[in-house]
Amino acid sequence: MRDLHREYERLNHEQKEAVRSSGNTVVLAGPGSGKTETLVIKIAHLLSSDIRAPRGLACLTYNNDTVKEFRNRLAGFGIHPGRRVLLGTVHSFCLNCILRPFGSLVSERFSGGIRVAAEKQAGSLLEQAMDQVGLNETSSWVATRLTRLRRRIDCREDISGFAETDIQVLERYRESLETNGLVDFEEMVSSALRFVREEDWIPPLLAARFPWLIIDEYQDLGGPLHSIVTTLLEKTDIRVFAVGDPDQTIYDFTGASPEYLRALSERDDFRSISLRFNYRSGRRLIAASQAALAPSEPRDYQPAPDRQDEGEVFFINANDALENHASAITEQVWPEIRARGIPPEEVAILYRQKGTLLTLIQKSLVEEDIPFHAERDSRYPRAPIVQWLQDCAGISFAGTDFDDVTSEDVMRYFHAIAFAAGTTEIEPDLSLRTRVYEAVFSEKSPDMPLSEWLGEIDSTLSLTQILSAAPELSDDRETLSGLIADCAKGKPLGTHSLQDFARDGRVKGRTVLTTLHSSKGRQFDAVVLPGLIEGILPRRPWNRDTRSYGEPPPPVLSEDRRLFYVGFTRARKVVFLIFGNSFTNDRGYAVTLGASRFVKEIHRRLRSS
Repeated sequence: MRDLHREYERLNHEQKEAVRSSGNTVVLAGPGSGKTETLVIKIAHLLSSDIRAPRGLACLTYNNDTVKEFRNRLAGFGIHPGRRVLLGTVHSFCLNCILRPFGSLVSERFSGGIRVAAEKQAGSLLEQAMDQVGLNETSSWVATRLTRLRRRIDCREDISGFAETDIQVLERYRESLETNGLVDFEEMVSSALRFVREEDWIPPLLAARFPWLIIDEYQDLGGPLHSIVTTLLEKTDIRVFAVGDPDQTIYDFTGASPEYLRALSERDDFRSISLRFNYRSGRRLIAASQAALAPSEPRDYQPAPDRQDEGEVFFINANDALENHASAITEQVWPEIRARGIPPEEVAILYRQKGTLLTLIQKSLVEEDIPFHAERDSRYPRAPIVQWLQDCAGISFAGTDFDDVTSEDVMRYFHAIAFAAGTTEIEPDLSLRTRVYEAVFSEKSPDMPLSEWLGEIDSTLSLTQILSAAPELSDDRETLSGLIADCAKGKPLGTHSLQDFARDGRVKGRTVLTTLHSSKGRQFDAVVLPGLIEGILPRRPWNRDTRSYGEPPPPVLSEDRRLFYVGFTRARKVVFLIFGNSFTNDRGYAVTLGASRFVKEIHRRLRSS
């Protein structure tokens, strides 16, 4: 068990200030600033000294990967999700703390309970709405636009830039959801915001249960959550501890904006604390990343006081073809990786989106027999319960030496969900440990059908029943149900084996190939950034009148700067920048706009330092 006082004493001055702050606080935390540890210690401090049972707190974050990390770190302090601690995404908070408790009291729509639309079901309803309006586009593109539109409507912001057809499709789609008695993920937040705004008796009940609201990655969570927060601040004495970094806002396409965090930090009733030290990267990497992020507005980030190495930046000119970017990885980057003794799993190759460049990189890695894990090719949901099951699957046929998974890793997660469901004590007892060992550590064949193995582990551990007993785990319960259904005979995963499932989730011994967006919140010894050409990163708009590429609009350039910054700052030791002067676009036309301005800005900064 971790000692709270000892862990607190390890924090730096600004981190300690954040933990001690007794009122509304915004913590502006740059890359590698130790914000997760600060936030976890803040939670432990509040629960041990400030918040008396049965009251508690709600900790919200952006995605399920982060939920899993928080759950594991809090378990080290003996803190588990349960009645006093809600740990989850914004959607799970809105669903389980607002809609489910109050929905039937507010709206006839929810009198029969809350039914969440599965992804395929929601997609089908959207396509029906598009057909009714006569909108002939790719549904995924339309869905992204509608997310921004819905959030603007919910926040009472200007929607004049949206086409009338989009508005009509949204109206038909929402009507279909209501007719079918469903809510999708966006509707969870929309309805929760409406309840908080219009039902004055709901905010005090929320504040009574959760006198503190802890929010991670505030800049990425969007306008509707910001509106919920500001409404609760107006109507109750709830206190808010928000952590984030406007410079790392990269989900603009969903309606996220750095302005929401800035607006919160500038309120008179909030204190703003900045974390200056970057414990991940050396001085040279910090200077380089800031050069591309804000050439005229340098940030005051500093390396850890005891950091010795400065980090390295390699500039690799791939000339005039995307094929050269792929071959540069295998012929120039990989020898440098090996020379430094960096393990493959500590290398991330980051790309913007699927297309020619990604295909060429994968082909080159295969030809040179460099093992890699292409995360976007995963066939299984990325959720905490699935990742845990993949760990269990690997141990079931490979033993405890399966990559870096330990028996305690497996035990810790199951104990956390069992504790949340009220089926075990605060520490794992012998009975619980025995059940886990019987389910996970009995040797299985790698070729065992996945459906059979899932049935066994679900039965032995009563997994579905446990997840059903904890409302805050509803996301995991629905994910597990969907996975089991998809593994049935004749379904998409019906032919998959235990080994297929386990190996999909492993990255040890393989370099990570993923998008810039998916790299957020992670860190690697080495980061490789190919495709650094004007027109790819940053994007450049095509002007039909002049038949030429223009300068990116300021919002687009700002978004791309932040995206590049997030990718660059994942590196602990070394970054490889692969650039060129031109590329051939997907239509077969040559685009010659020169090397990315981000590369040039970094080169100038490092040359002058």
